[in-house]
Amino acid sequence: GSLPAATSLYILYLDNPNFSSLVLQHSLSYTKDTSRRKPVTMMKYMHFKASCSYAALAALMELNGIDTEDYKIALEMKLPYLFFKENGIYISGPMLQGAKWFNLWLAPHGYRMFEEMVDREQLCNYLRAHKPAMLGIQTPYGKHAVVFAEYDGIYHFMNPTHESSGERTELILSEEDLPASVDPETMVGTVIPAEAEPQLLTPYLNDSISVIRENCADIEAFAAEKHDPNTYFPMMNSLFRSLLLDGITMMELAGETALAQEFTTLQHQFMDFMRGTRREALQETLSLDRLHDLTERYAHLIEQQI
Repeated sequence: GSLPAATSLYILYLDNPNFSSLVLQHSLSYTKDTSRRKPVTMMKYMHFKASCSYAALAALMELNGIDTEDYKIALEMKLPYLFFKENGIYISGPMLQGAKWFNLWLAPHGYRMFEEMVDREQLCNYLRAHKPAMLGIQTPYGKHAVVFAEYDGIYHFMNPTHESSGERTELILSEEDLPASVDPETMVGTVIPAEAEPQLLTPYLNDSISVIRENCADIEAFAAEKHDPNTYFPMMNSLFRSLLLDGITMMELAGETALAQEFTTLQHQFMDFMRGTRREALQETLSLDRLHDLTERYAHLIEQQI
C-alpha cells in the first residue's frame, strides 16, 4: 500500500534539506504591500539540515552585534557529539534546542537566553516589548524557527533558509496573521548580556556516550520483533531519527564523511523497509550488526572529545 503522508514527508525531507522553509513559504499569509518591505539586517543562512533554530540563534546574535553562523555555534559547543533522551525520545544535533542547549554556546560568550511561554493573544504586545526574539512559527509539518526583528505597523521576521534555495529570507506578518501562525502558547527566547562563564561539556559528553548506546540497543530490541505496520510511524522521530537522520547530519558537519556515508547506507535500508509492507521484522532489512559497529565508532568519537 501507499505510505501515509507523514512518511512521504519524512522521505522528502531526507532528499530536500530546504524542506522546512519550503513548507513555511506555502503555509503562511504574507503582507501584500511589498512597498513596505525593507531588509532588517544581514541574513544568517542555514548551513546544515534542520538548522533553522541554530541559524535563528546566529541571527539573534547578529541583532545583538555578534557575528557568527549556525555551523560555528554547533562546532564550538560540540553539538555533533551530543545526544539526549527526554520523555522516551532520543534527540541529537539540530533537535537539541532551547536555552538549556543554546546557553552552552552563549554563556562563554557573555550572554544567556531567557525563555518565556507567551499566550497567543498576548504575543504581538510581547514581541513589541522584547525585540529581537526567537520563536517557532507553526506549519502543517511542524515548527520553523524565525527571529522577530522589527515592527513598523507590521511584524518583520528573519526567516532562516539555505542561501541557494531562492526562498524568502524575511517574513512579514500582520497583527491578524501572527497569532494565527503560532501555537496557543508559544515559547519566545531572548538573549541578554551576562558575565561570561565557561561551560563544562564533559558531563554532557559522558551522558551522550550512554545515550547513543542505549539508543542503539533500543533499536536492536525493537527491530528484532514484528510489529503492527503502523507502529513504526511514531517511532521514526522518537527512536530512529537521532542516529539515522540527525546523527548523519552531525557527522557530515564534523567532517566524519566516511562514518556519515556508512550510516546513510543504514538509513536507506530503513527507508526501504518503511516503503514496504512492514510485515516482517525490521532486522530482516536493517543490518543490526552494522548499526552496532557504527554506533560504537560514533561513541568512540564522542570519547575523544572529553
